[in-house]
Parts: sequence; structure tokens; C-alpha cells
Amino acid sequence: MSEELANRGAIAAPKAAAWQRLLPSWPWIIGLAAMLRALVSPLALLHDPDTYMHIAAGRWMLAHHALPIADSFSWSMPGAAWHPGEWLGEIILAALYDIGGWGGVVVLTAACFGLAIGLLTWFLARRLEPLPAVIAALAGAVLVLPHLLARSHVLALPLMVLWCGAVIAARDDERPPPSWLLLVMALWANLHASFLFGIALVGYLGGEAALYPGSGATRAREIRRWGLFVAASIAVSLANPNGLAALIQPFRLMAMPALQSGFGEWQPANFAQFPALGIWLVGASALVAFGRRRLRWTRIALLVGLAYMACAHVRHADLLGLAGPLVVASGIGPRLAELLRPAAVSPLLRCAARLAQPAPLPGRLLALALGVVVSLPILVRPPDRSGDAVTPQAALAVARRMKLVGPVFNSEAFGGYLIFSGVPVFIDGRIELYGNDFLAAYLAAERGDATVLGHLVDRYRPTWALLQAQSPLVAAFDRLPNWHRVYADDQAVIDVRN
Repeated sequence: MSEELANRGAIAAPKAAAWQRLLPSWPWIIGLAAMLRALVSPLALLHDPDTYMHIAAGRWMLAHHALPIADSFSWSMPGAAWHPGEWLGEIILAALYDIGGWGGVVVLTAACFGLAIGLLTWFLARRLEPLPAVIAALAGAVLVLPHLLARSHVLALPLMVLWCGAVIAARDDERPPPSWLLLVMALWANLHASFLFGIALVGYLGGEAALYPGSGATRAREIRRWGLFVAASIAVSLANPNGLAALIQPFRLMAMPALQSGFGEWQPANFAQFPALGIWLVGASALVAFGRRRLRWTRIALLVGLAYMACAHVRHADLLGLAGPLVVASGIGPRLAELLRPAAVSPLLRCAARLAQPAPLPGRLLALALGVVVSLPILVRPPDRSGDAVTPQAALAVARRMKLVGPVFNSEAFGGYLIFSGVPVFIDGRIELYGNDFLAAYLAAERGDATVLGHLVDRYRPTWALLQAQSPLVAAFDRLPNWHRVYADDQAVIDVRN
């Protein structure tokens, strides 16, 4: 009997080993889960007028084999200087839309999100126990979700995590940043302006290295090797069609008071609307207090700075969610390991530790196959955009039947769709193009100031208006002389000049 049981065990062992080879590791599992979460709400990824504008701009570049240096999409700023800093992301979005429609755009956005969270999990698992690493990665994903839109910044998220993870790991291991990261910077600088954060992070970590040189290194040596990498990063970032303008433009945006007050993603965080940020901050504070003896003050200061950026401008919650855990992981990792050591024999932690091992090739292939399978429904049946808040499809069809072809005064939320549809706009999401004064006047009119609206109408002389149905602009236009309404639905209102 014992011999028979032994033979059964010998047969079962290879079967168990074969089954375990199909298991992906935590980075693959969490990345796939993040991608699936994004695919669950495809219309939420498209709920931004800038998506239309990015695709239209990318189509223009593909058609002309050039980058626009002067605006051709608006009638209010004809020929104004335009530096499309996100040109590469716009070309990618346009090419993918032409191939796969909205389904392709949604899948690309979800895949970039999943890849970013998978990379975050991989970097965290090198410093934390498996279960805390997974929890920290999921917490970071939650902060990114509100700003998860089909725009160029999402295409840059994997590069951001790769850069932050690699330079922080280099500093934690007391070695210089790897030179291959310069290729990442070259790509990142042509996708989105967030590359400036990557350069600033390297400069900060270089300052930390100067304060706390590695073993066997001098302060002068640390300053030299980190300073050279900062200089190389800046030089590589200039390898873009816009040159120095790519470095200057983000600072111009941050210096626009109207932008800060008028656009939700640039406004301070509202914890009632974004409770995940409040919970994240409380949890991070507790972890910092728990591991304060092993955390240098420079890391605590960096985390506080990221938290301040997220609270000051809610769009920067992405940076806190993706870079924040990496900043403190090496400091709190040993303390968490000591805390979890007595429970290491529990089935949950044993399973978590098993999945922390590098995934065999069959497991990785299985994860990729699952990613393709969950994407197929979106690719086969793309989301219908005819009823969303930034797609006034029915109203524009009516305007064309009525032959309303003159200059249109449009709500900013409709600017992207109008550009996508070949209609020159009064305003759209390219705020750097219009400038602070123009934007401030438009926002005053959008809030219902009929006097300011009257000045804009008298100056620019539009012949018709396409407005969001719920906007105070509608009531302001009702008070203007020589204008009357010709169409209204749940999305949009059309007014024309008598």
C-alpha cells in the first residue's frame, strides 16, 4: 500500500509542476487585472474632448508628413504658433484609430495602464514582501483611475514607472543610474511633458547621493556621476521637433491662472469627490510613521512633495500613485518583513511568495493570451460615442443640414469633436495656444457673464453657436440681442445670429 501511494505521489508531482508552470507572477496578474478594470468602462476612457483633438492632430501629421508649426484647427487664432509637444502620442492614437476604431484606442489605453501597474508591482516586489507589494501597486492604480483617459499622458505611464523605478533602485543600491534609461527619456520627451518630472527626480536623487554618498564613494564623485546623468537627460530630452519649447511649455501652462481655476484636473483635490486620495494619504502617513527609523528625511520630504502636488492639482495624483510607493519601499521594506515573519507559514503568504517568483514562459504566454481575450469584445464591438457628453453628433448633423458654415462659438468641451469633424473652432483644449487672457474671457462667459460674452461676440463675430445644453452659456446667449435658438437636445443647443 505504501509503495502504491508513493507511486501515485511520484505521478502527481510532475502534474502539479506542469500546472504551476501556467501560473503568471504577481506583475503579470496585477497588470492584467488593471487592464481588465480599465476595459470594464470603455466610455470612461473616452470621456474627454482632447482625445478627438489628439487623433485629428495625428491624422494631420500623417497626411502631411510634418509637424504643424501654426494652428490650422481654429478660426479665432488662425496661424498662431503651435508646438505639439505630444506629437508622437497623437500619431500613435491616430494610426490606431484608423486601424481599429474606438475599440483600438480603448485597448491601447487599457494596455498602457496595465503595463504601468505591472511594472510598478515588479519594482515594488524587489523591495517589499509580496503581499505588501501587491497592495501598494493596487493603491497606486486607484489614484491613476480618475485621470485614466485616452490621451498621450497614458501612453507615457509605463515609461514613467520604468524611469522612476530604475533611478530609485540605482540610488537605493548606491550605484549610478543605468545609461540605457536615456533611451527611455528620448521616447518619453516626445510623448508627454511629464518627462520633466523624470529629470527633476534624478536631480533630487543626485542631491541625496551628495548628502549621503555610497560606501566607498566620495561626495564629489556622486555629484559628478549624477550631475552628468542629469545633463545627459536634459540633452536627450531636447531631441524632439520642438526643441527648447518642449521644456518651456509646461512652465507656461503652470503660470496661467485661468487654467488653474477653470479646468478640473488643474484644480485642488476635493476629497469628497476623490476619497481614494484621502485614504491613500492616511495610509502613507501611517507607513512612514511605522518605518521612520529606516527612512531618510530626504525620502519623507520627497513623498510629502508628491502629496502636495496631488493635493494642489488633482492631475498629479498619478505621480503620487506611481512614484510614491517606490520612493519609500526600500525604507519600510525591512520593517514590514520583520512584522510579517511570524505569519510567513500561513497559506496566504506562502501562495503570495510562490507568485512572487519569476513567471515561467507558459505563464507569461497565458497572461498575454488572457489580455487578448478580454480585449476582443471591445475590438469586435467598439463603444458607441453618439450619446456621450463630448460628442454632439446629432446637433452637428442638424447644423450641417441647415448649412451653418460660418464661424462657430463653441463650448470648449465640444472643441475636440468639431476639430475631429473638420469644423474650425473658437476654442478647444490646446490652452497654451489661446493664452491666459483669451481663456479667462471665455471662462467668464461660460459661467454666464453676458457682458463678457457680448464683448467676445462683438470682437470675433461668430455666426452660430454650439453649446453644452447644461452650460450657463446657453442662458447668456438667450440674453444677447440678435440671437435665437434653432435646435436643442439633451447634449447640445444651437443658436444662430439673426
